Amino acid sequence: MGLPPDLAQLGDDLVAAARRTTRIRQAERRRFVAVAALTGALAFAALTPAALDPARSKFTIVAAAERLAPPPCDHTRGARYALAACEGPMVLHRPYAIN
Repeated sequence: MGLPPDLAQLGDDLVAAARRTTRIRQAERRRFVAVAALTGALAFAALTPAALDPARSKFTIVAAAERLAPPPCDHTRGARYALAACEGPMVLHRPYAIN
């Protein structure tokens, strides 16, 4: 016993529509993943630092200490400018902290 021809045709049309919708969604998903991968690859290429030149590739403690040393306390910009480290120790006036 089978279905009447009009119901069989309706079932075939519903199956075809479901397959078409599934193919469209899969294509959209593939496009989304491809765009996300391309965007990620471009961001990685743009944000990855370039290789250091040979003069900077060797790390030594002396070179690091020279770069991280505090600046000298000469007044190169005149009397109006003084580094905070050159003025002496910083003293905070906090009478409320004394018990």
